[in-house]
Amino acid sequence: MAELAGAQWRHLLRDPRGDLGLLVVGRGGKERVVAIREDLWRVLAAERERRGLSTVLSARDTSSLVGGREGTAPTTMTIWRWMRASAWAAGIDKPLSPHWLRHTFGTLTALGGANVFQIQEAMGHAQITTSQRYVHWARGLADSAVHKLPIEIA
Repeated sequence: MAELAGAQWRHLLRDPRGDLGLLVVGRGGKERVVAIREDLWRVLAAERERRGLSTVLSARDTSSLVGGREGTAPTTMTIWRWMRASAWAAGIDKPLSPHWLRHTFGTLTALGGANVFQIQEAMGHAQITTSQRYVHWARGLADSAVHKLPIEIA
């Protein structure tokens, strides 16, 4: 959550191939670059335009990547409010947190075929065992050893 609250427009970049990425500063100042899909770029650009800000990528633009009503960086409490409002609007009736989005990302990328090293890099895990959990969760019961039994119980 702190990563999102601290993200600035200047942290967006395009690599030599034109792919978009976001420099994420995690715990202890550890940096990594996470790919940004074009559909998310369109949402970010539209929000910038709504706020009256330029969508040109600039290393000098220290404005927040996402902003509150006043265009300032969101607080962690604001991000919590956004989560609750989004869950309510989507008809999700279960307790959610911004960290829940990380778990969803990890699980969905594993379901989509990302390997454990890709998940580790994208999520900034220091230990690969943390990333392996998402692969395990994604496979779930469908990949359970019990389905390998050669006999059926009548």
